[in-house]
Amino acid sequence: MAQVKVDRRRAPETAARILDSAEMLFSLRGFYGVSLREIAAHAGVQLALSHYHFGSKESLFGAVIERRAEEHAGGIEAALAAALQVEGSRAVRREAVIRALIRPIAERSMRGGPGWKNYIRLLAFVANHPQEEEYVSPFRQHYDRLIASFVEALAAIHPEMAPLDVQWGFFFYQAATTHILVESGMLDRQSGGLLRSRDLDAMIDRMVPFFSAGFLGLGAQD
Repeated sequence: MAQVKVDRRRAPETAARILDSAEMLFSLRGFYGVSLREIAAHAGVQLALSHYHFGSKESLFGAVIERRAEEHAGGIEAALAAALQVEGSRAVRREAVIRALIRPIAERSMRGGPGWKNYIRLLAFVANHPQEEEYVSPFRQHYDRLIASFVEALAAIHPEMAPLDVQWGFFFYQAATTHILVESGMLDRQSGGLLRSRDLDAMIDRMVPFFSAGFLGLGAQD
C-alpha cells in the first residue's frame, strides 16, 4: 500500500468523518453490505486514510460501536437504577424496569440527532444477526452485561417465576424492541399510513404495558 501523508492537526476530524460515514452505512446495510472503499468515498477521504486510522473493516466496525457505547450504556444503567427505586405493586415495578430499557434508547433515537439515530439502528441491526460472528464481539462486550441486569431485576420482582421463564420473557421484549428500532416502515405500510414506525413515543406507551402483561402468561403473579 502506498504511504499516505497525514495532517496531524486534522487527524481527529478525519477519523470522526470516517466513523460517521461508517456508522451510517453499516446501520443501513450491515457489516457485509459495505466496503471500506465505499466508507472512505462517503467520508470524502482516501482509502489509505481509513486504513491508517482504523486498519481492518472489523476494527472500524468495533470503533463505531465503541465510540458511543459508554455514554449509551450509562444512560440505560441510570434509567434502570431509577426504576429500581420505584415503589408500588409488582406490576408497577415491572413496568418501570421494562420502560427503563426502551425509553432512553428511544430518546436518543428520536431526539439525539442523526448520529444517534444511526447508532441505535446499527445496534438493532447487529442484535438481529448471528451472534457468533467475530465482528459482533464489541456489541456483546458492552451490552450483554447490561441486559443481564434487567433480567436480574425482573427475577427479583418475581421470585416465584422460573428463571428461564424470566429470561424468555425479557428476550421476547428485547427482540421486539430491536425490530422496532430499525424503523423499517413495515408498520406504516401495514396500517395503511395510520401509524408511523418513527413514532417511538406512541409505541412505548403501548408496548410497555403489553409486554409487562405478557409476563403473567409465563408465571408472574401481580
